Amino acid sequence: MRYFPIFIDLQERPVTVVGGTEEALRKVRLLLKTGAVLNIIAPALHEELAAEPRVNWIAKGYHAGLLEGAALVYSADADLNERVAEDAKALGIPVNAVDNPDISTFIVPSIVDRDPVVVAIGTEGTAPILGQGLRARIDAMLPQVLGDLAQAASGLRHRVAESIPPGNRRRSFWYRFFFGDVREAFVAGDTCGYLAGVENLFVEQAQPPQGRVTFVSLGSDDPELLTIKAQRKLQEADVIVHDRAVPQAILELARRDAVRAPVKGELYGGATDLLLAEAKAGKLVVRLAAEVSLEETVSVAAEGIAFETIPSVPQPKAAEIIEFPVREDIRDDILRAAS
Repeated sequence: MRYFPIFIDLQERPVTVVGGTEEALRKVRLLLKTGAVLNIIAPALHEELAAEPRVNWIAKGYHAGLLEGAALVYSADADLNERVAEDAKALGIPVNAVDNPDISTFIVPSIVDRDPVVVAIGTEGTAPILGQGLRARIDAMLPQVLGDLAQAASGLRHRVAESIPPGNRRRSFWYRFFFGDVREAFVAGDTCGYLAGVENLFVEQAQPPQGRVTFVSLGSDDPELLTIKAQRKLQEADVIVHDRAVPQAILELARRDAVRAPVKGELYGGATDLLLAEAKAGKLVVRLAAEVSLEETVSVAAEGIAFETIPSVPQPKAAEIIEFPVREDIRDDILRAAS
């Protein structure tokens, strides 16, 4: 990863754009979604820029001093890009020169906007069409009211913090809020269903935490062959007990703050005791292994701990090559049939 993704707070902070043409306008349209103070340096302004009340036309001619104090700088003037980039770097200001990633210190990703939910897709400048295609697909997946749902969640945060302890119970509350029946009611505009669902969540999460173990069998080392359910369980897990041979690419699908506990793959390699201890502590535990161990499941069941198993998706076999006869192979048969 060459470019580290980051979201910058631009509320009431100055952003300077050098250039007043269509290219500058495209950047300004995006910046208008923020609370930034927009300062433009250009000999002339596109008519849409000139009509925008939030645009401050601070100068017609460029010099480095005009960049001072800016949180970000955009250069959309081909004749000035290199000079602006050098000046911004000298002042320690992040700079983006339009269509010139080699002289820029940051690039602008493709964005799906459901304010305050924002999804950014970057390809580090290598495949912009791919980024645009991914953006279109994600945009189609996300309901338009998703931002409103996030705002509704913001209004509940104080109550959640007071009534639900941090950890897996609070995560469970929010997971079900955003991905369960509460979300469905909100998206459908069912206000009564939404409010009832929220109250049910508070009642359920007030109960003592119940530990649970999910056994996930890996049919291969390919993370793309994990079932959707297995991926969801990895995202929910507090603890992941895994064989040492499990690939890092699969472990990367789990939450970053989940505890990862490698164990020996053979029987009695320490996994059973760990599963029991973590589940009894009220944790959501995922056991990742090439195959589900009967001994481990029996031990968990014997302690009265709830568990489930998720079978693997087997590695697809290479397609068998079927040889078809060529004209020479069937020539004799054709001649015999014709005679």
